[in-house]
Amino acid sequence: MMIPPARLAAAWAAAAMAAEAQAAASPLIVHYNERSPYHYTERGVPQGPAIAKVAGALAAAHIRYTLRSTPAKQQLVLLQKNEAPACMLAWVDLPGRDGKGKLSEKIYDERRLWCTKATPDEVMQRIDAALHNAAPPK
Repeated sequence: MMIPPARLAAAWAAAAMAAEAQAAASPLIVHYNERSPYHYTERGVPQGPAIAKVAGALAAAHIRYTLRSTPAKQQLVLLQKNEAPACMLAWVDLPGRDGKGKLSEKIYDERRLWCTKATPDEVMQRIDAALHNAAPPK
């Protein structure tokens, strides 16, 4: 049985929209390593001025997110796999890193979010705009 091209195109469009809706429904995971006093976990709750700045920027950009404590080496594995939108907190912009992921505006010192290539450009633009307008961490 042959499926008419118009019907096949409609099915592909519906599948693409469903995948896009699923991606939009999933919160952006922001991984951070334990680096007191900037970003750390206390009694199971992410703490620190860098956490506060990123959380505030994501909320201002209307981006749903989850903060997750993840060792730095595991963060590198996640970036390399590039399986889903995710960001790693507090990485320095070194030569070659922009080829492996997407870097945000600065959060503190020279530290930025380093996000997977799977993170949509539109999300990165919203994060950057919110970080640009955010107050510096105390």
